[in-house]
Amino acid sequence: MDEMRKPEVGKEGWAVWKRHWRLLRQKVLLAVTITLLVVLCLPVPPPEQPVTSRVLSADGEVISLLYRENRELAKLSEIPLFLQQAFLAVEDHRFYQHNGFSPVSFARALYHNLFVREGLQGFSTITQQVAKNCYLSAERTLIRKLKELFLALRLELHYSKEEILELYLNQIYFGHGAFGVKTAARTYFGRPLAALNRAELAMLAGLPKGPGLYSPYLNREAANRRLQTVLARMVAVGVLSAAEKEEILQEPLRLPGLAKTPRHALYFLDYALEEVSRILNISKEQIQNLGLTIETTLSLPVQKAAEETLQTRLAPLQKDQQPQGALVAADPASGAIKALVGGTDYYKTPFNRSTNAFRQPGSTFKPFVYLAALEAGYTLATTIPCRAVSFSTTEHEAYQPRDYGRQPYHNRDLTLREALAASCNIVAVTLHQRLGLKPTINMARRLGITTALPENLSLALGTSEVSPFELLQAYLPMANGGKAVPLHTVQRIYNTEGKMIWERKPRPRQVIDERLAFLITSVLQDATGPNGTAASVQATLQRPVAGKTGTSQGNRDAWFVGFTPDLAAVVYVGDDQNKPLPAGGGSLAAPLWAAFMQKALAATPVRDFTIPAGIVTRRICRETGLLATADCPGENEYFLYGSEPTVYCARHRKIRLRVCQKTGLLPNPNCPRVEEKTFVWGDHPAATCEACQAPANLWELIFGQPFPLFKGSNEKE
Repeated sequence: MDEMRKPEVGKEGWAVWKRHWRLLRQKVLLAVTITLLVVLCLPVPPPEQPVTSRVLSADGEVISLLYRENRELAKLSEIPLFLQQAFLAVEDHRFYQHNGFSPVSFARALYHNLFVREGLQGFSTITQQVAKNCYLSAERTLIRKLKELFLALRLELHYSKEEILELYLNQIYFGHGAFGVKTAARTYFGRPLAALNRAELAMLAGLPKGPGLYSPYLNREAANRRLQTVLARMVAVGVLSAAEKEEILQEPLRLPGLAKTPRHALYFLDYALEEVSRILNISKEQIQNLGLTIETTLSLPVQKAAEETLQTRLAPLQKDQQPQGALVAADPASGAIKALVGGTDYYKTPFNRSTNAFRQPGSTFKPFVYLAALEAGYTLATTIPCRAVSFSTTEHEAYQPRDYGRQPYHNRDLTLREALAASCNIVAVTLHQRLGLKPTINMARRLGITTALPENLSLALGTSEVSPFELLQAYLPMANGGKAVPLHTVQRIYNTEGKMIWERKPRPRQVIDERLAFLITSVLQDATGPNGTAASVQATLQRPVAGKTGTSQGNRDAWFVGFTPDLAAVVYVGDDQNKPLPAGGGSLAAPLWAAFMQKALAATPVRDFTIPAGIVTRRICRETGLLATADCPGENEYFLYGSEPTVYCARHRKIRLRVCQKTGLLPNPNCPRVEEKTFVWGDHPAATCEACQAPANLWELIFGQPFPLFKGSNEKE
């Protein structure tokens, strides 16, 4: 047991142990001191100050402000000196004398809080408030206070007094969602800082102490008392005389009402933010904190016309917000979206149908079939029969397209122009089948359709789903000389310092021959005319316009997509639950489209579509597609140079011939009576009369008939 006892430590041992312990404490203290000094010397990272991002229209008007904290940064040089002095007087009048911590202010606040207690006073300097608001949490603990003091010292080491004051004036909260003096000035007074008088500036300086208590919109009496407190404090610290104080109190407080955050074009805004997110590779949440200025393509007048037209036209049909609709309008030359509406009420139905609703486009898909045919060598004068037809399919079943209406077939040959203008299903499917299916799909892909397009015959009739956005995208090359330009909403992006960090560069691609684009445009003009499926459109607009209606089976989707030289637009109407509509594209979507375009283009001069080089005009027969004769039901038609017909129509060609009156054949020299008659080419006589012979005697020569004989005795009585 004795061996297990601890050895006794002698006096010399204790002395050695004490020396080691003292040395260790000194080393630890030195290490801590050095660490603190090193940390003090390390630069303080810039504080996080979420800054409001602004979204502007093409004309520079604010569409929306995006923020987590509504703040617009101001340079100290932008902030009036009077406002700086007012803040220093009420918050930290020794700011330029201390190094982040004011013992005098601390002692005064401590005495006031312990013995006076007429409203507790804080003892944080402006530097400490910056440290707390920018870098720390709001918890009230001793550890947090020590961190605050340490950070204040670091800030004083690495930032100038002016920089700290600027951080402070941009950080503080003024109530009603306003952070920083610049935003507060516009929120409370509707004017920039430079336009405020001294009384208004002093009122701003008094707000951060208690925004809910001193807002003039919540408690005008308390706000006026706080204003007087601020001015009295400025007198007390010597930056204002008593006479000046009384003079300032006579200045008016111009309170126009709280500035409301603008929120326009919410469906457009949603898509624009998605576009910015893709461009900068950041989240939507980050966008609202970075102080970006986003210049968009939106035209507020055109957007207003789109919203009003959609709401007004659909309201009589709606029950429980159904049916719904979408409208997208864009400049065909640049792809800049001028209006985008995804429904009749964003707050009730925020689903953006313009970009996210995929529905059958019906006959609006047919121009892709016809473009593929024109590219393959067909002309607008080519004729295709519109009669009952049956196509065998890979499933060993017959596919028999029919036209809608009482007469499912025209029962005659139609030119491609007539067939597309009248939206003939049989001709569209026949063309699609003759081309081999893939050319139609390839054409749609080149123009801008991105969704799945199966290889089947019904594709020609628009049975594969697309969104209004991509359908408009695919129509732009037709309106733009065969050039594809991406639909877009964002033009430029600037950072919080106003430096441009991104700009859209136009890069049009020639996806189809500009002459083919013109040919299809000329046909789509007919579709909006008297004999087309959207006959009311041209009558409403009274300007050159091209477009196509579309209706899916059972009237579940109604479409119209079209363009003028200055604006292209698509309208979609449909029930979100896929219920039938009371009418189709010609009765629902086309009039809505025309009403919108009439408003949107009210101030735009009328222009016609430009005919490109390499297009020739010939008068053709509507029934045969050949060169028209004088008797043909003719019309002028456009052709690619070299593809125009060279043979005249034989069906209606007429000829005047002299014929034997007796036989109707070409007369021989012996025919006694001849007359001129008009014949249709092919039905005219080609043989010569053989019935008429040379006269046998003088009597026949003179009178043209045999000599009459008297009755003989041998005749029976």
